[in-house]
Amino acid sequence: MKFQHLQAFVAAAHHRSLRAAAREMGITQPAVTHTIRELETTLNAELMIRSVRGIELTACGLALLPRAEQLLGDMQRTVEAVEQVKGELAGKVSLGTTPSIALTMLPQAVSTFRRAMPLVSLHLEEVTLPEALAKLRNGTLDIATTHHVQALDADLVQTPLFSTQFVVAMRTGHPLANARRLHELLDSEWIVTVGTDDVPHSVVHAMFDAHGLPVPKRVLRAPSSFAVTLGLISQTDVIACFTRPLAAAVAPLGVRVVEIEEALPGYDISVLSRRDLLPTPAALQFVSCLQDAARERIGGLTT
Repeated sequence: MKFQHLQAFVAAAHHRSLRAAAREMGITQPAVTHTIRELETTLNAELMIRSVRGIELTACGLALLPRAEQLLGDMQRTVEAVEQVKGELAGKVSLGTTPSIALTMLPQAVSTFRRAMPLVSLHLEEVTLPEALAKLRNGTLDIATTHHVQALDADLVQTPLFSTQFVVAMRTGHPLANARRLHELLDSEWIVTVGTDDVPHSVVHAMFDAHGLPVPKRVLRAPSSFAVTLGLISQTDVIACFTRPLAAAVAPLGVRVVEIEEALPGYDISVLSRRDLLPTPAALQFVSCLQDAARERIGGLTT
């Protein structure tokens, strides 16, 4: 297989169109068709078929796609690593992150990184843990910042970034703003950012269960939508659990922390990457910027 084979196949698979793949690659459609046929001959397998909806991947094509994406990403990162070692500070760093990082450490990390490597392109996206793992494996992401994974698969590695605590957050002026015990909040409506299947494993459920209390009966679900959560917390009587740095970051929007007497769950954040692919110098620099930002932010909250 050649680089051009994989490039043409992935482009056609993403666009579901040979014509669009040709436009992306800057070549003719017959050239794309010829290149993909060469790849099929090399693999002795049909990878694509035409349909009324455009290009459809066969079972073999579906099996090849994530591996082809990973190979292309790895090859690009290899070239960028060599260029960056030579002093050509260009290329790209792709990061997947969560609201707890995006609204706290990330802005400072980006600003610091920009001063050190102004020509490196940044790709930043909010991801769930399953999305982060999948995108790390297929090469879409260089690194991801998410909660520490207790049973991480052997193909990935995680480096601790910081540890903090969850807090109870509600709007300024909430009727229960003076509550100090969890049982006082049992009848309130809570919001969690997980899907229906994961609600029993949410921080809210774990928090009440750890202190021998029944879980709240009224729980709103806003899967992977921090914007929905923040809107409701700041403007209604819905309550949530935030990390302490996140609660501090959104305080200007009318969100306050209720200091509950019971111990609340801790939260460990780590940087995830692939074990078999060393991060480029630019990615390592970005991790260093995240670590510096985390130390400053967490230190500021504890002094």
